[in-house]
Amino acid sequence: MAKIKKVIYLASALLLASLLAAHLYYLFLPLGNNDSKVEIIIPRGATVAAIADSLKNHKIITSTTALRLWMKLKGTERKIQAGKITCNVGEGVFRASKNLLNAKPIEVVFTINEGLTIEQTAERIAQVMEIDTAQFNKLCYDTAFIKELGLSVFSLEGYLFPDTYRFPKDATIKEIIRKMVQHFDNVYSSLQADTSVISRYNRHQIVTIASIVEKEATVAWERARIAGVFHNRLKLGYPLGADPTVRYALRKFNGPLKVSELNSSSPYNTRKYTGLPPGPICSPGKASLQAAMTPADTKDLYFVAKWDGSGEHDFSRTNEEHTRKKLLIRRQNEIRKKGPR
Repeated sequence: MAKIKKVIYLASALLLASLLAAHLYYLFLPLGNNDSKVEIIIPRGATVAAIADSLKNHKIITSTTALRLWMKLKGTERKIQAGKITCNVGEGVFRASKNLLNAKPIEVVFTINEGLTIEQTAERIAQVMEIDTAQFNKLCYDTAFIKELGLSVFSLEGYLFPDTYRFPKDATIKEIIRKMVQHFDNVYSSLQADTSVISRYNRHQIVTIASIVEKEATVAWERARIAGVFHNRLKLGYPLGADPTVRYALRKFNGPLKVSELNSSSPYNTRKYTGLPPGPICSPGKASLQAAMTPADTKDLYFVAKWDGSGEHDFSRTNEEHTRKKLLIRRQNEIRKKGPR
């Protein structure tokens, strides 16, 4: 009788052990050879519980508790990174937990062109990322946040450096702005400056000059010469006479400017007031910053766009010469509009 009981106990123990092993296998190990793949997105700040639920819903694991327990035992629950993983259906806790530690970041790539304003930059980023443009704009005028970035200016106009950027899909607006400003700092500090320029103007003023050059220069080789004209006019106390500053004040970036608009009382109106406007009118690129820091050595005081549509300018040293060229260009434009007879 005792032997029979012993056999029964042993059989029961083996059955329990087999059931337990089967259960553990079901909870932790792959369920067959399933080649179906599933892409899982792990948001920033997602909890292990939320991730486990997602894996179970996609039939990658059979138990959320098993995954949470295993990762806790391994000490890896806090090492999960936001990003994207690819799993096989039914691959089990062990493989899934390894995949979670190798998430690939989801990157968004966008390009900010030279010459954009804060608002235009926000709109460009919003085309590829889910950002609140109003919040972006607000932060760019938030003096407390600007101070955190190490700047003593009233806005970030001119400091969101134009370039191609890569960001995680869930990057915050502050992270985006901070990276763009840091990039500006790095580029600006890498440039060589004429000692006479940096002795006369501070960084904010140089960026302001560069931003006007950016909007005026269409042809690359003219940047330094246009910058030279502006430096000359500033030294002589002449108004810069740059229409892009008026357009910035009015937020009118297309179409002809009316006489009443050119007489705007905005401090950005460099047709009306001498000296520099309060700040930059756009984000200048590296070439325009360099031009503002090392302007061409020229005696030119004026320039006007050529009539041929090339984007180039005619430069003059005197107002009389400038007036003659304007009249000639106006006649050429009128002939061009009439077309061949």
